[in-house]
Amino acid sequence: MISLSNIVCKTVGIAGVSAALYDAGKVGADTSARVKQLVNADHFERVHNATRTMSTESHVTNYLQDKVKDYRMNNPFYSIFGSIKGFCKGFFESLGTHIIPVTLASMALAGKGVWAKIGAWGIAGYAALTIAREGFGIGKVSPKD
Repeated sequence: MISLSNIVCKTVGIAGVSAALYDAGKVGADTSARVKQLVNADHFERVHNATRTMSTESHVTNYLQDKVKDYRMNNPFYSIFGSIKGFCKGFFESLGTHIIPVTLASMALAGKGVWAKIGAWGIAGYAALTIAREGFGIGKVSPKD
């Protein structure tokens, strides 16, 4: 038989895991955009520097060099790789930063009996602490001090 405390624990667990995954996804997307720009800038700089000079003066070589440069500059592989690398980096760093609420929410969601209640009360306390600290500034040191 499903008890009210079991439903509350599972609901708190779902809410905690959802919040952590949402935050990790948003941080991953932001990091993805930054890393993609860095990877593209590094790639474009390398391609440009490689095609600035020629070994001999030749119009055919110059033409071929320009065509290869255009192909390498428009290659989407580097952008895709940078996006994936950045998303994974941001996602897992965010989950690592929020390991305590993720653990407590997982306990509330997957635990049984006392363990589920410990996880639910823990995530509720952690949420209250976060609201007090980040929302009201309780216990936070001002940068002006």
